[in-house]
Amino acid sequence: MKVVKTLKHPITSHHRMLDATLHVYQEALSFLITVIQEQFMALEPLSTQAVVTAVERLTHRTRHNPNPLYAEFDRRFYKFPSYFRRSAIAEAFGIVKSHHSRFQLWQAERQHVQQEGKRFSKKPPTLQARHQAFPCLYKGNMFIRTSDRAANIKIFHQGDWVWLPITFKGQDLFKRNVWSMKECSPILVRKGKRYALHIAYEGDVKLTQAEISKQRVCAVDLGLTNSAVCSVMDASGTVLARTFINQAKEKDRMHQITGKLKQAQRQSGIGAKPNFWRRMNGLQTHIVHDTAHRIIAFAKSTAQMLLSWSF
Repeated sequence: MKVVKTLKHPITSHHRMLDATLHVYQEALSFLITVIQEQFMALEPLSTQAVVTAVERLTHRTRHNPNPLYAEFDRRFYKFPSYFRRSAIAEAFGIVKSHHSRFQLWQAERQHVQQEGKRFSKKPPTLQARHQAFPCLYKGNMFIRTSDRAANIKIFHQGDWVWLPITFKGQDLFKRNVWSMKECSPILVRKGKRYALHIAYEGDVKLTQAEISKQRVCAVDLGLTNSAVCSVMDASGTVLARTFINQAKEKDRMHQITGKLKQAQRQSGIGAKPNFWRRMNGLQTHIVHDTAHRIIAFAKSTAQMLLSWSF
């Protein structure tokens, strides 16, 4: 079984210089979404790889394709890297295809409601051309690692695509348990005013082929009262172990901050107000990460306990 784990490497050297690259990529993505939407009937039965080739023929001018139907793409996005273009085409096709799937579900729901003689007031889904998408920096063409914490990336700067040396924070690959996995091409992600490289690591995990009567499953139920309830069961449904995961301290602090936020929102005026949203988002992120870590720890400890019982 293939497993993928993504690590975040915050960029420490440049931030404002990367804004133009992200802006150009998102503008190109919007343009390609419009093109694919107009040609969707012809592109729908094709595979993603075939769609990339077909849309490139519609938008990109070459010696063998001197007059593309959407020649404006090359004029608006001069010297746009080919790997950026193909990545944007694949992402745009996924967005448009998802929109058509949601529209078909809406039509089926409307037809079902109208057949029952009821009033249907749900609005149809709309295709959004602008998305907060982030580009993939393909290795060798857009991203060249020079050391464990430095690399050269291709960016759009002052009207041209140039190489920019950057530095970023490293990660302990052994501690993150990805040191033996394959490193994939990074994604340039912006959060607020800061940028980071999100690098995915792929690996293979060999699962034990045991009989169904000997298999055990860890079931996780996410709830509102508790963050999660984990139960380990065997094939007959017998619960062998169970745990309740809840962050009472963090949730109580969240409740207090929410009350203070309500009081601050009742007040008017230009005076400075505390940034409660930053604290609330930090608590929510901590609860999510802590819940995931405790689920994994419960599964590992239960597996060790069951192995000791078998002896």
